Amino acid sequence: MKFRPRLSPTIDRYLAMQFFGPFMVCLAAFTGAYLLGDIFDRFSDLVHYGGLGLLGLEYFALRIPLMVSQLLPIACLAGVLLGFALLNRAGEVLAFQQLGISRLEMMLPVLAVAVGISLFDFALSETVVPFATREAKYLYVVQMKKWHLRAVFANRHIWVRTRAGFLAADSYERKRYVLRGVTAYSLGPHYSVQRIFHAKSARWDGHGWKTEDVTRYTLEPSGAVKTAEPPGFWIDVSPHDLDLVRLDPEEFSLWELDRYIRELRRNGLDPGGYLVDRDLKYAMPFACLIMVALGIGLSLDPLPRNLSLGRSFGLALVIGFGYWLAFGITSSLGESELLPAWFAAWAPNGLFAMLAVGIFLFGEER
Repeated sequence: MKFRPRLSPTIDRYLAMQFFGPFMVCLAAFTGAYLLGDIFDRFSDLVHYGGLGLLGLEYFALRIPLMVSQLLPIACLAGVLLGFALLNRAGEVLAFQQLGISRLEMMLPVLAVAVGISLFDFALSETVVPFATREAKYLYVVQMKKWHLRAVFANRHIWVRTRAGFLAADSYERKRYVLRGVTAYSLGPHYSVQRIFHAKSARWDGHGWKTEDVTRYTLEPSGAVKTAEPPGFWIDVSPHDLDLVRLDPEEFSLWELDRYIRELRRNGLDPGGYLVDRDLKYAMPFACLIMVALGIGLSLDPLPRNLSLGRSFGLALVIGFGYWLAFGITSSLGESELLPAWFAAWAPNGLFAMLAVGIFLFGEER
């Protein structure tokens, strides 16, 4: 494989734009399809709760940054396949090779654009996406569906108003319905604290919370504190009340998630799936670069392929589905602690990167 300085920067700009144009079209098409599917999925709620007006428009506008962030990798792959399909159909790839321009030289300007898209994806997911996603969730659940906000997430702890007082928890695992580091404050006359219950954890069994390692502290009028170990205590909260305060990974920025994990460890709690979520925030932006490399390898292997636009679009969807399926499997295994968190987050990137390099190296120059 020959590599030498470019004949002209014009070729670099031309190849980059041949990718960037179809990429933007694919991104707009995928985002529109995703948005339309989301509207149909929530259509009954929109009609029932009066969300077909400005409130609904504001909600879906706030959802767009998350959609764009999630769709950037598949849009990159589709953009590369479509762009090079157009070049192959016009015979331009073959013409470049006849001029002595190698496949690697054709790849470099496109990869440079992919690096910029990856950096944009990381910046978007760290700034706009967390804020917009939290606002969309609050608007949909509280303002549109009129759910009462009984719980708040403050100072990295969950606080809930109960019938007898207040309840605090260090963390809430929504998938397992588990509260960890639970403390309940029972108030008496004049809002004075009478009893404090502390449990290592509480698990929802469908009817109520089953507490573990409970300790009760009773405050006497004299100021003395009595300690006892009761069998349990009643938690006047349901998982429905906690759905608003348990932040999903996309609602955290990276530094917020790092701080939350440190706080959980400081309290002696297992961060669990949050470790995988943190590593995914590093791994996901690289998906754009890997998808572009894979798309170029498929377009130029072993000789310029004359893929139709329809076949290129379908191939992008199949590969994108496989990529997200691999991420889903490894993430689930990581959250179940069957795989190390870093491996669960980076394994799909590594697998598809090796596939892209293998396809590219297997190909031959014309």
